[in-house]
Amino acid sequence: MCGILGTIADCDVLPSPLDLRPLQHRGPDAQHSRALGTAVLGHTRLSIIDLSSGAQPMSDVQGLSTIVFNGEIYNYGTLRRELEGAGHHFATQSDTEVILAAYLEWGVPGFARLRGMYAFALYDHRRRCTVLARDPFGIKPLFWTQTARHLHFASEVGALLSLAGLDPELDLTSVLETLAHRYAFGTHTLYQGVQRLEPGTALLVDDRLDMVRQVRFVSLSEEIERCRQSTGAVTPDEVEARVADSVAHHTIADVPLGCFLSGGLDSSVVAQRLSVDCAGPLRAYSVGFRGAQSEVSELPHARAVAAAIGAELHEVEVGPADFADLAPVLSGSRNGPFADPADVAMLKLSLAAANDVRVVLSGEGGDEAFAGYPKYAADRYAGLLGPAMKLARTPLGRRGRLGIAADALAESRRAVRWMRWFENDAAPPGLVSALLAGGAQPGRALTWVEDRLAGYPSGWSDLQRMQVLDLDAWLPNNLLHRGDYTTMQASIEQRVPMLDLALTPWAVALPDSQKLSGLRGKMPVRRAFARRLPRQVLERPKSGFRLPLGEWLRGDPGLRAMTHDHLLAPGARLRQWLGAADLEQLLSPQALATTGGAKLAWTALCLELWLGAARPQLVPA
Repeated sequence: MCGILGTIADCDVLPSPLDLRPLQHRGPDAQHSRALGTAVLGHTRLSIIDLSSGAQPMSDVQGLSTIVFNGEIYNYGTLRRELEGAGHHFATQSDTEVILAAYLEWGVPGFARLRGMYAFALYDHRRRCTVLARDPFGIKPLFWTQTARHLHFASEVGALLSLAGLDPELDLTSVLETLAHRYAFGTHTLYQGVQRLEPGTALLVDDRLDMVRQVRFVSLSEEIERCRQSTGAVTPDEVEARVADSVAHHTIADVPLGCFLSGGLDSSVVAQRLSVDCAGPLRAYSVGFRGAQSEVSELPHARAVAAAIGAELHEVEVGPADFADLAPVLSGSRNGPFADPADVAMLKLSLAAANDVRVVLSGEGGDEAFAGYPKYAADRYAGLLGPAMKLARTPLGRRGRLGIAADALAESRRAVRWMRWFENDAAPPGLVSALLAGGAQPGRALTWVEDRLAGYPSGWSDLQRMQVLDLDAWLPNNLLHRGDYTTMQASIEQRVPMLDLALTPWAVALPDSQKLSGLRGKMPVRRAFARRLPRQVLERPKSGFRLPLGEWLRGDPGLRAMTHDHLLAPGARLRQWLGAADLEQLLSPQALATTGGAKLAWTALCLELWLGAARPQLVPA
């Protein structure tokens, strides 16, 4: 895990040496940059594989190509042996050098053979061009922007803006999408002109910017369709073997390794498989909440799993002081805002894990791969329950799971319904109205979703379409982005073995009847690990990451003071969109007494922290 950034110019006058400090937390072990043609590539290294000779930027032994790389390639040993058979030679034991040889042997299509998570920039000295690439699931981030005379890229938006010397205007539509759906759709970001590179895509940039073009080298849809044509009934042993294979590949490292253990099914499965081959007790990390009288703790489930598999459980307590201390770290930069309260807990957990390990495995992606979200099962009854849900939607609102289900199932159009399942109920209404008045386009996200759905194979079930839509949007632009950022703030690497080219497409391709049973999902995993995990974990329903935010915002003096100081200050940036009375209402005891009200207040605080650092023009002239 590392950080990368760089610039490609339209002339031979290269920019000054890169300032790598904005990405130093992603790579505290070494920082280097190199000028190549009209490009300059920079790298900050967190040493995981080949600690002694894996420095970057790295060139192949013939000096034909040079790379800066963020991520890990888990099948690099197999690829290396094949490439050696084809005549390639290697100077290191690193996975980085294998990417260079794979490119020289197979070109951009060869990236499809990389099993791992990655974002990299590769300079081809023969063709005098720079190739940017991102893994098929979007586990690793890569942002880019093109100005009048340069193309810039970086692992984080803040570093990109600093590199380019930009203070761009906000993309108000992306801000609206982030409020309404928790993330901006497609390649858009919160800043005008700043894009995400799409997963499974390469950006080819010729020297002097003579040509800039994108090439898709992996399509998850095509991978799933290939599996669907050959997948029939599966046994628990096959499911366990595939999961075990992925976890085993994700343990490749030359540094200490552990896992995040929430007590949910996916993280428990990953921990169980890790414990099988672990030389000593597996280090597992779980979160508990101080004074959480109104919430159900997940620690008992994590403890049960740790006891069953012989793991060494490290319990990390999170309290209101952590929210006051860490919210500015997460949201108080141009990389923000990170308005999900769970991100504070994840950062505290990552900081604790960083005392012992450099790599952690987690269960992200299991719900999307094996249909674990309750929405997947409930959506099958949309045609039957839709009319009744239309009647129930108004009185229920979006309160609780029943209210969310009624709001979604009342929609007859699939694209609208599927967006509503994960719609955010913590968007201040006054702020949404102000964004719309400022020119935000509420239909852009729906158009993107409809276009995506239209491109999926006609033989897919609605369940498979929902799963792949989440793999295309929800994961790379939300969950994986947040996970990457929070763990890298602590300088540790997060790996997600439930997202793997040898596992995930196969899992999505399984028939609906094998994945769902009534209102329960993830049945292949439940059956496969029935003998390995405690029954309370196997049978528990899907549970969100819940914490006593409202109690803390109302009752903790320090957190309450910090929130009031930011939101009620005369110079609060949100006042350009919300009036003082609206902000005061958000922080009233009555509003904070509800879960939705607490989330609204926290969202507003994180937005205010971000706006203070972003320095954009908020209201179009």
